[in-house]
Amino acid sequence: MKRSAAALAAIGLAVMLAVPAQASTPQADSAAPSAKNDTLIVRDLPAQVRLVPGERVRLILTTNATTGYQWIATGGRPQVRVSRGVYAAPENTNGMVGVAGTTTWTITARSKGRTQVTVVTRPPGAQNTMTDETVGVLTITVM
Repeated sequence: MKRSAAALAAIGLAVMLAVPAQASTPQADSAAPSAKNDTLIVRDLPAQVRLVPGERVRLILTTNATTGYQWIATGGRPQVRVSRGVYAAPENTNGMVGVAGTTTWTITARSKGRTQVTVVTRPPGAQNTMTDETVGVLTITVM
């Protein structure tokens, strides 16, 4: 009986020592991009993100299309591709008009390097003498 208790204790100790060693061993594919293609969300500028080619960041800013102003994301080439902004009005305005919504841009990393995407507001009117105003900058490092 003493021998079997000692053998069980030895096996238990061996298992306890072996499990952490296996859990801390890095796997060869641990740095591979996620198969789920998760998207990072940025809601405030200025900001900085790091991506690998193929990863995406979604830039979501509060905007108000009822003012006539346009919100435009520019720059980023060739390291990233920036989608056109998509405006979404709020679901419930409680009867108020002119309530701000959000504009969303999807930015996809393409090639290694560092770049900036600048969001500007453009006043209404084709013959406008006013200049664009910078809202903020998203700095992106593609690794």
